[in-house]
Amino acid sequence: MSDDLVKYLKSLRLFRHAPDNVLAQIARQTETRRFVKDDVMIREGDPSDSLFIIRTGWVKVVTTGYHGQEILLNQIGPGEVLGEMSLIDQQPRSGTVIVLTPVSAIEVKYSVVMDVLDQHPGLVQSFLRDMSERMRFANAYIGEAIDWCQHIADGDYDFVVQQVEQSQSTIIGSSQSHQARANAFLSVFFKMVDSVRRREEALKQQIQQLTIQIDEVKRQQAVQDITDTEFFEQLQSTAKELRERRQNQLKNKPTDSQPPSDS
Repeated sequence: MSDDLVKYLKSLRLFRHAPDNVLAQIARQTETRRFVKDDVMIREGDPSDSLFIIRTGWVKVVTTGYHGQEILLNQIGPGEVLGEMSLIDQQPRSGTVIVLTPVSAIEVKYSVVMDVLDQHPGLVQSFLRDMSERMRFANAYIGEAIDWCQHIADGDYDFVVQQVEQSQSTIIGSSQSHQARANAFLSVFFKMVDSVRRREEALKQQIQQLTIQIDEVKRQQAVQDITDTEFFEQLQSTAKELRERRQNQLKNKPTDSQPPSDS
């Protein structure tokens, strides 16, 4: 089993240039862990003392948004490493790792990795190369997120909805470009854009209705302001006199059948 594990470690980019005796040293001090779908491998904020190498299966790295929603940060598959950042900064876990498919992972304690790096400094370059690749993806992720948010701020929801509709895959392989992977991960979070658009349209309708109601109130107030004036009262009085005079004239007007009076 140890020979098989050494051969597997040798196939990984992280340990490609490591001598076999170094890999054998690592293999002797690892533990194989198995997880089923929806297991939490790593929880954000927990202390960190080991890294994981995914041998089979897929996991997702998530964090929690302001309203408690899940924000997808990355997906890690066979041959990739989890938890190496805390090896450097000794900080708690920066994200939660949830299993997407059954996973077999190799757990390596940080103390083992540090001993190996002390003995073989050349391996540091492999770790830095791996971290650099993660940073490049993080930059692409942030850049795409800013671009999507700008479209939303400009009211261009159609752009984001179109991007979401184009990214329907559950597993996003690392063979895709950083931009494509970032878009796919962002689409999971930005599915809420359609509900935001519907809510905005409902608010616009409410504002329009409120504007109509305000205009009606203003109209009624303007009418009342006019009718409460002395000038308007005089107009009403004058109009009333004119109507009465007209009615009296009609009453006193002789008809054709009425004989003329003797004079």
